[in-house]
Amino acid sequence: MIKNVNIKDVASYDSVGSTVDLRRINYIYGSNGTGKTTISEFLRNTTHPNHISCGINWDNGNSESDLFVYNRNFVQENFNISNEIKGIFTLGKESTDITVLIDEKKNDVEKHQERIGKLRNNIEKKKEELSNLQSIFTNQCWNLKLNYDETFEEAFTGLRNNKKKFMERCLYEVKHNNKDLYTYEELKSKISSVFKSSQEKVSVIPEVSDNTFLEKQSIFQTKIIGKKDIDIASLISKLNISDWVQQGHKQMEETNGICPFCQQELPNDFQGKLDEYFDETYTEQIRMLNSSIEKYKNNTTEFFEKYNFLKSEDMPYIDKERMKSLFELINSTYKENIQLLERKRLEPSRSVELRTITSYIEQINSEVKQANIQIAELNKVIDNLKEEKEKLIQHIWRFIVEENKGYYESYITSYNQINLAITGMEKNRQIQREYKGRIEKEIIELQNQLTSVVPSIHEINKLLKSFGFTNFELAESKEPGHYKIIREGGEDANETLSEGEKTFITFLYFYQLINGSNEQDKVNTPRVVVVDDPISSLDSNILFMVSNLINNLKKMVRSNDSNFKQLIILTHNVYFHKEISFNKGHNNKKLNDETFWIVRKTNNKSSIYEYDENPIKNSYELLWKELKENSNSITTPNIMRRILENYFKFFGNIDVEQIIEKFPEEEKLVCKTLLSWVNDGSHHINDDLYVDTNQEGTQNYINVFKRIFQNSMHESHYNMMMGD
Repeated sequence: MIKNVNIKDVASYDSVGSTVDLRRINYIYGSNGTGKTTISEFLRNTTHPNHISCGINWDNGNSESDLFVYNRNFVQENFNISNEIKGIFTLGKESTDITVLIDEKKNDVEKHQERIGKLRNNIEKKKEELSNLQSIFTNQCWNLKLNYDETFEEAFTGLRNNKKKFMERCLYEVKHNNKDLYTYEELKSKISSVFKSSQEKVSVIPEVSDNTFLEKQSIFQTKIIGKKDIDIASLISKLNISDWVQQGHKQMEETNGICPFCQQELPNDFQGKLDEYFDETYTEQIRMLNSSIEKYKNNTTEFFEKYNFLKSEDMPYIDKERMKSLFELINSTYKENIQLLERKRLEPSRSVELRTITSYIEQINSEVKQANIQIAELNKVIDNLKEEKEKLIQHIWRFIVEENKGYYESYITSYNQINLAITGMEKNRQIQREYKGRIEKEIIELQNQLTSVVPSIHEINKLLKSFGFTNFELAESKEPGHYKIIREGGEDANETLSEGEKTFITFLYFYQLINGSNEQDKVNTPRVVVVDDPISSLDSNILFMVSNLINNLKKMVRSNDSNFKQLIILTHNVYFHKEISFNKGHNNKKLNDETFWIVRKTNNKSSIYEYDENPIKNSYELLWKELKENSNSITTPNIMRRILENYFKFFGNIDVEQIIEKFPEEEKLVCKTLLSWVNDGSHHINDDLYVDTNQEGTQNYINVFKRIFQNSMHESHYNMMMGD
């Protein structure tokens, strides 16, 4: 069985998508256009590029069942008027002897399968034994590594934290290392001269970036003063007391009209003049000044955090004293500049010129460049040691091979014995599989003697007649294994079938197909059946006939000795849903082997919701429920149309033309659309009429829908159903 299905990134399903957890019997309801067929089409063709983001999970991890899917694409593929119909092979009843022989061979297949299973178990045990052997040898190699890790660390680089890789390297060296064998003391001496010397490549020292542009910001030189074209400005400017006045201005809000300096009462309009003097331009310049000061301070901190390493004693070829002196000069300059800036903050009218550190940075970088020249020369010399190091590493591994010799010989002897046993059992298993395959082929050949497309023709024709379809039937085609549809006189009927006839015979064909197969060798395979909207424009008699067929299929799915394992039904028809989901004595409660789902589409996004009980309680109530919960859905006009049909057909004697005439011209078309069912006739089950509208158009339909009830004197019913 299918455990769950995940639909996402396809059609109207977004990247989050929806997951449907399934049981034996599954009901999925949704109006036309909500995304039901996207689900069935994924199950019909899971490998299609459009379904790359979708997923299907089976109970046992992989599929042992064939998927049979009925949807509109199945109809189009199997009943194209230019093609004949593929025949359905089913088991016949012609030969008891052949049937007995098939059963005997099936028993042989089971015996071979049992032997294959035993061999599989024995192989797994031997592989587990082999795994334990490898684990022991791996630990033995690792203990050797631990003993010599400190001395041979350079040779063990890349392997020091991985037991498996170290063991694999030991095995590799046994087969490929033929270097001369040195003693441990000889290797230690060579390691001291090659690895332990100070001749290591040195990284290039990064130069200091010159980001002294903050020193040159114009706001530091700008004299920040108040507005000049007011009467107090000239006095402030003449006395050069802008900063002093500004400090007093900050305190005026707390002095209640008293001068904060002389404690005298201020003129009534004095604060207003000061507010005008220190206008938005002044405030913005102060903000820019404060921001620039903070940036300069942050830049100072970041500079020392980034480049303090240049003063380290570990830096090669750097004049440490000179570098420290330059950093002290930079630090002193920064401190002086910050003092100037803080004074500027207190006295914004002051113009400040900051000292630059550019010359110090240039001197630092000069030192760095000279050091990098020497580093490059050193690294060039060290490169010649690479070959000697590689040779020494090979000699170290030759020593390890010798130290590990006893463990290796014991390991490889046991390994070969176990591996030989596994190889023998795998060969025997392959022989058993071939025997089993030959017998299965013989079974197929015997079944071919029994299988035929003729019984399926009789079954479908019998069903057609029982449902009252007597003016056409199926017959064998000239092409072997195919059908054709003929009228009573024998002429080809494929091009003259009505939509209802075509839909019904297609479903009967599918119903017979799931009991057989288009392929002779697959008539008895386990199967999962998916049925997507098997009725559309069929009349009510056919609805109940199809419902009976589905209910019969449900019984087979629930039967333990049936090859039907799971059923998934998708429909937009509430009447059909009610017929197939009814469980006598359980009301709307779902059984343990059932699930109920509704597909909704809101803002052009489809989502699938699970219900703890059958959500289709009453078809008419459901339509109102759909309207209330999804008033902005693209299917809203169709839902309103179906409500009107159900309600006004029940009351009868409703003058539709009189209702339409009560609407203004611009709304009559919408009203006619909602009442279009009048001309459809009463003997058909109402199908969805798809109306493509935007959100504004949908609201127009909702308004007209309500006024139809008002104009027909049925507003109280509208209010009751909408909960108004």
